[in-house]
Amino acid sequence: MGEVFLARSDQIAGLGKLVDDIGVDSTNIAKFIGEHGQPKGELFTGPIIRDLLQPVRTAADMTRGRMQDMADRTSSTGIELNKAAWMYHNQDQKNYSALNAHTTDVPSAAPAQYGPDTEQPGQTEAYGNAVPYPKPESFKLDPPTVNQEDTAGLIGEVAPWLRDVNESIKSVTRAIGKEVDPLVLVLQPIEGNWNEVRRIGESYKVAGNAMEASGKNLENGVKLVGGHWDGKAAIAFEENWARRQIAAMKWEGPVGRVVADVMGIVADEIRQGIKDALTKLKDMLLDYIDVKSAKGIFKQAIKKVPGVGWCIEAADLANKIYTIVTKVKEIVDKIEELKNKLKELLAAISNPVGTATEKVKQRLEPVVKRAGVAVDLSELVQVNHTLERPREGYEVGSGGQPWENG
Repeated sequence: MGEVFLARSDQIAGLGKLVDDIGVDSTNIAKFIGEHGQPKGELFTGPIIRDLLQPVRTAADMTRGRMQDMADRTSSTGIELNKAAWMYHNQDQKNYSALNAHTTDVPSAAPAQYGPDTEQPGQTEAYGNAVPYPKPESFKLDPPTVNQEDTAGLIGEVAPWLRDVNESIKSVTRAIGKEVDPLVLVLQPIEGNWNEVRRIGESYKVAGNAMEASGKNLENGVKLVGGHWDGKAAIAFEENWARRQIAAMKWEGPVGRVVADVMGIVADEIRQGIKDALTKLKDMLLDYIDVKSAKGIFKQAIKKVPGVGWCIEAADLANKIYTIVTKVKEIVDKIEELKNKLKELLAAISNPVGTATEKVKQRLEPVVKRAGVAVDLSELVQVNHTLERPREGYEVGSGGQPWENG
């Protein structure tokens, strides 16, 4: 049995105001990810993360566009619901008289007369007796703050004397004809601003959680109006528009959290990789230096200055440093594998396709261990939630449709 027409204008106006507010919120969320999801080029350097630059930019642009599209559809729906409240103001008439009386002509439109059976286009004033509809889910669009630790800090953590020793090695090896810079050789293949990777990931989490909260606020509004609006127009709003819009908005939450997880893991691995490389270098150098001396001078070099043995010792040291560089490649390979998984994830959220996201889910499951991540990964693959979102704002109908039974 279908729904008998019922409409309380004050309730529908309250819903309209809520939806309009959610549209504003969604626009702010889209702006947030558009700004904070973009890499700062001068910080996004290093051989490992350099080729993430374009995928990260593309993902931020596509995510911003997707969120702005939802914001635009939501805002236009808020306007339409305000009009619907005026349509239903005098229910016994079931015409557009009340709406037209509170609608101002569009300045550029040609003059025309609109009777009670025809909606007048233009700017409609806000319905004056709207019931307040709450937003139970709150959020803040605060830019993420990340630890500003850098490679210099890690060097100090692993071995404060490394920089002095590095300068000594450069000097000694330069004297025998080929300067060796251990820190450059060891760190160059792996160095990158892990903090910038983490910051971008956290920005996705902030934006995703905010859009998910907005979807829940819309969902709550739909539930509240349910007992006050029945009929064909109400069914079209709830089933054909709101349900799909809510699903699309809530989908962004798991997406943002998974992106934050993976980018955080990549950042951790870069940091740990640099630390491991420095530790290997430190352990090897301990055979050559006196860490008790003020500047960490070579143990053997002092004894062999300036003879052939001194040169042999320096050359041997250089060879061992190159051995460390070879070992660092294993660290780099591990990070590269993770980075490639991140690139696949960014491609999947930039252009959501079911088979691609399912593959990403399978590749990420062994990597991401956060509690609750299984649920988020399962939601991530539900790409139809975003692909089937409304591409237009809600329309209450024309002619006699707004007053029809369901």
